[in-house]
Amino acid sequence: MTKKVYRVRNWKEYNKALVDRGSLTFWFSDDVINNWQQPADVDTHGNQKYSDMVILCGLTLRQLFRLTLRAAEGMLKSLVQLAKLSVDVPDYSTLSRRGKTIKINLGVKATLKPRHVLIDSTGIQVVGEGQWKMLRHGESRHQVWRKLHIAMDAESHEILAATMTESVRLDGNYLPKLVDKIEGPISQITGDGAYDKKNCYQTAYARGAKPVFPPQHDACIQRNKIKKDPALIARDETILFIKNGEDAEERRRLWKQENNYHRRSLVETMMSRMKSLFGDEMRARTYENQYTDLMVRCLIINQMNQLGLPKSEVVN
Repeated sequence: MTKKVYRVRNWKEYNKALVDRGSLTFWFSDDVINNWQQPADVDTHGNQKYSDMVILCGLTLRQLFRLTLRAAEGMLKSLVQLAKLSVDVPDYSTLSRRGKTIKINLGVKATLKPRHVLIDSTGIQVVGEGQWKMLRHGESRHQVWRKLHIAMDAESHEILAATMTESVRLDGNYLPKLVDKIEGPISQITGDGAYDKKNCYQTAYARGAKPVFPPQHDACIQRNKIKKDPALIARDETILFIKNGEDAEERRRLWKQENNYHRRSLVETMMSRMKSLFGDEMRARTYENQYTDLMVRCLIINQMNQLGLPKSEVVN
C-alpha cells in the first residue's frame, strides 16, 4: 500500500498563527488591562487585590516563556511600564498563593456536532529536592512524577478536559472523570489498551458513544450468557472479530483501520508538542500549584490552536 503524502494548503494563515503565538500583545491583552483589579464590592478586607485574569496572565507568561515566579513578576512589571499603566503588579508570592486556588477554564468552544474524543496520558517530572540529590549523589528513589490525563477533540484538536494524578494511578480509572467534564454529544471515545476496562465501556455506553479500546491479547468475552452487561457487548464483538481467523494480528489491524483507531496518534502528537513547548518537567512544589501549572499549559495549547491550525490535503 502506497503511503499517502500530505501538503499544507493554508500555509499563509498558518504561518501568521505561528508568528502570533510569540506576540506579547496576544497574551497581555486589553481584557487583562481592563480587568486588572478586583471590583470594590468583591474585596472588603484587602484580600485578592488582583483579578483572576491578572493572576492567570502572570502564570501563563511563566509557563509560556519558562520563567521562574520572580522572573514572571519582572516581566509583568516591564509590560505594565511599557503600557504606561498606573497599576500595581502582583509579586511572586501572590502568584504562587493565588495559583493554588485559581480555576482554569480551558476555553472549549461549544458545538452541537458529536465529538470524536481521544484519551491519553503522559508523565511529567517534578524537579525539586529529590532531583537535586540524584544529580549530586547519583540515583535516588525520591524522584517525583505526576501524570497528566487529557481528552482531546480529534477534529478541532482542542483539549476538552484534563486532570492530574500521581504517577502510579491507572489510566482507565480516570476516563469517566474526563468524559463527565465534556459537554455535548460524543460519537466515539478512542484510547489505547490501558482503557480496556469495564468502567470505560460503561462510561461510553452512558454517553451513547462508540468505545474503541483494543482488548488485551488474552481478553475473553463475558461468561454469563444469560445476563450480559450491555456496555460490554461492543467489547465482546471486538474480541470475537479479532479471534475469528487464523491471523489475529491481521484481524486486529483491520479492526483498528475500520474504527479510525489511527487517529489516536493525534493525541500522542499533542503530548509531544506540549513537551516541546514547556519541557517534560515542572518546578512547583505543592500539589495544587502543580495541577494549576498543567492546566495553564493545556489552556495555552487551546489558545494557540484557536489562532490557526494547518489544513493538510492528500497530494495525488
